[in-house]
Order: sequence, then C-alpha cells, then structure tokens
Amino acid sequence: MRQPDRSAPFEAVLLLPAYTDAPTVIATRDEPTQLLVEGVHCANGHFNDPAVPYCQLCGISMAQLTHVTVLGPRPPLGVLLLDDGATFRLDADYVVGREPHRDPAVARGARPLRVTGSASGVSRQHLRITLTGWTVRVVDLGSANGTVLEPPRDPHPRRLEPGVPAEITPGTRVAFGLRWLRYESHRNP
Repeated sequence: MRQPDRSAPFEAVLLLPAYTDAPTVIATRDEPTQLLVEGVHCANGHFNDPAVPYCQLCGISMAQLTHVTVLGPRPPLGVLLLDDGATFRLDADYVVGREPHRDPAVARGARPLRVTGSASGVSRQHLRITLTGWTVRVVDLGSANGTVLEPPRDPHPRRLEPGVPAEITPGTRVAFGLRWLRYESHRNP
C-alpha cells in the first residue's frame, strides 16, 4: 500500500456551485484558510460581486460581460468607520462591545472590536457583524441599550430585534449605545 507524502502540501476543497450562502473554504497546511465565493471577473480580470455594475478595482462597466460566475477569493467588502475615526477592513466577521473577546464567535475566528468610553452605553458583547457571500449582516446580541440601523437616505431608523440578523447596505449607520459605526464600501449607493 502506498503511503502519502507528508512533505507535500495538503489541500482540501469543497465546491458548491451556484450556492453563495455557504461559502467554500480552501485550507492548506502552510497557508491560512481562504474563503471562496461566487463572483465574476471584469474584462481586466478583477474578481467582483456579480451584482455590481462597475469593477471595484478599475471601474470599468460590467454590463458588457456575460456574468458567468466562478469561485474565487472574496476581496474586502469595504470598511467599518467608527465614530472616533478608526477604520477596520471588512474582510472577516466582527464582534463589537466592551469585552468582545468573550464571545464564542471570536474563538471561531471573528475579530473582536473593542469599543470603550465613559458612559458609552455599549454592552460587553453588543453586536456581531457577519459576512455571508457578498452580504453584510448585523445582529444585536441581546444588548442592554439595543442597536439601531439607519440606512442611507431612509428617514426611518429601525431598532434591531435581539438575535435576528439584518442585512445592511453600504452607507448604513449602526448606532449602539451612545456610539455608532458606518459601513462604507466602493458599492455605496
């Protein structure tokens, strides 16, 4: 019986064509896990969300392409801009709060985003920001003061129900306690 070569890099690939809610992950022994999602390439070869009208890198129109989707590494979906001017690249899930590192999602790979300040009204684990495919969602983690979404050009902010994820679009302001953050992206409306 032939034995595997232990010096050769190990690669595992799970392919789920036409199913973006369950992203594909490639893991190798030498490299960190890389998330794969369905997307399209512009005429210059840049990988994009199939729903965007222009390439996120070079800006050319995607209207002339046939939009045949392929699996590829998801680029950052934008940034989170905190009310104090701090920015965080949106390429992973985040847990936001005074003590976000205590949330089990951080042990599973989410990044802790610690928000402090005197009388901030922010809970220890206030909210979670998750990425699924090309979609950004926010869920209130049962915080004491709640989470309010203020979508762009919408005069009616909406309070999140604890534990119920809500999709956010670029330009959405997320108010939590006395603090806020805004999701900014090249896909801003």
